[in-house]
Amino acid sequence: MRGCASTARRRKSEAIGGSAVTRSPSHLPMAAAGLAAAVLDLATKSWVFASIPLHEDRAVVGSLLLLRPQYNPAGPWSWGHGWEWLRWGLPAVSVVALFVIGRFWLQADPRDRVKGAGLALILGGALGNLWDRALTILGTYEGVRDFLVVRGVWFDSNWNWGADFPSFNLADTWITIGVVLVGWRMITEREPAPAPAPSPSPADEVRA
Repeated sequence: MRGCASTARRRKSEAIGGSAVTRSPSHLPMAAAGLAAAVLDLATKSWVFASIPLHEDRAVVGSLLLLRPQYNPAGPWSWGHGWEWLRWGLPAVSVVALFVIGRFWLQADPRDRVKGAGLALILGGALGNLWDRALTILGTYEGVRDFLVVRGVWFDSNWNWGADFPSFNLADTWITIGVVLVGWRMITEREPAPAPAPSPSPADEVRA
């Protein structure tokens, strides 16, 4: 009887342990989402640049949203245009940012899907643009491949409204959405409540 009871308890313990392992959250779904974001960015760049000549427009949403393939040797949204050091500086900064954000992502609670999705999108977007920057250094490209243009929603050099928004790509979009998600989550998340103190046992009360 004792052997049967011991075996039953052991099987119950293994079953509980096994179910806990099965239900434990994982970073893998968000890792897959980040990789999919990078692949989609690179695929759309390749498709647009293969289908439309450079600097030609293709309407997507009337005259508001256009496809216009062009190389951007500067920073995001053409920031720092003409600064030659960005050719080498931005890839180095991107590599450091990938390591920092990746470590932050690994340390984050995988049950926090909002923050996890935001960090995965940032990583996916950073990978997509880093690929272009690396090939720019090798001479394959002339810069990051941008192709999305929103017309009439930005300021010109004289701060007059009505200019086109600087061209961008899906990687820039993923990074922007990811930053918004992570920022929103950091603002709204709360510190976990402290665990309640254990109540004293009857034996402790008697000794007191």
